[in-house]
Amino acid sequence: MQTNMKKSLILVFQILILGFYCSAQNTLPASGNVGIGTTNPRAVLDVGAYIPNGALGTVLGRLSEGDASGTGTFLGVRGFNTNEVGGKSFALEHNFYGQVNSSINFFRGGAIQGGYIAFNTFDNTERMRIDPLGNVGIGTAVPKEKLSVNGNIRAREIKVETANWPDYVFAKDYALPSLKETEKHIQEKGHLPGIPSAEEVKTNGVDLGEMNARLLKKIEELTLHLIEQNKMLKAMQTEVNSLKIVSKPHAN
Repeated sequence: MQTNMKKSLILVFQILILGFYCSAQNTLPASGNVGIGTTNPRAVLDVGAYIPNGALGTVLGRLSEGDASGTGTFLGVRGFNTNEVGGKSFALEHNFYGQVNSSINFFRGGAIQGGYIAFNTFDNTERMRIDPLGNVGIGTAVPKEKLSVNGNIRAREIKVETANWPDYVFAKDYALPSLKETEKHIQEKGHLPGIPSAEEVKTNGVDLGEMNARLLKKIEELTLHLIEQNKMLKAMQTEVNSLKIVSKPHAN
């Protein structure tokens, strides 16, 4: 009897200690904000425990397969550090058999603002990032344009907006380069005037809108030369025909 009483007292004591500990760490009011790991919740649900140095904080859900391995199979939030400029602050992770499979990673900037996001897949390898300026990089961590892709792109249609479409070539006051001038430029530079060299393209790439405009300009210039050549051929043919008539022997 005394043994049972002693066990009961120990259990009650343990429950009281646990209740005191939980009440000191958590806030579970009948109404208002709920705090887990904090007595001062600042949101409807505030998991306020600090999770630095790669610690796993909140698990949002689990699946049974692989959940017995390591940290298990879950979708959760992991915390890192904030004292490193450009360092990772948080990650929303998908773990499978205790291994990070894919994640969305949040990085801090150089000040209170300036953060950016990276998206990882397969074995948590980064595949895409959105930098502080809104530039999107796929296959590259340093996008220089609004969309930088280090790889192949396949699409049904691409529409490029550009200004200064070269119909001005057909204006009467346009100074059409002569074929002799074009030939000289090719001999000296090794490429058409107004068209970047192979080395420039290798280094800087090609602006599709600008290049299409430049190529159209060359086509329009070539068309004007062909029209002029056609006029010259017709004039020559007319002259040849007139000479044939003059030189034709008269019948006796």
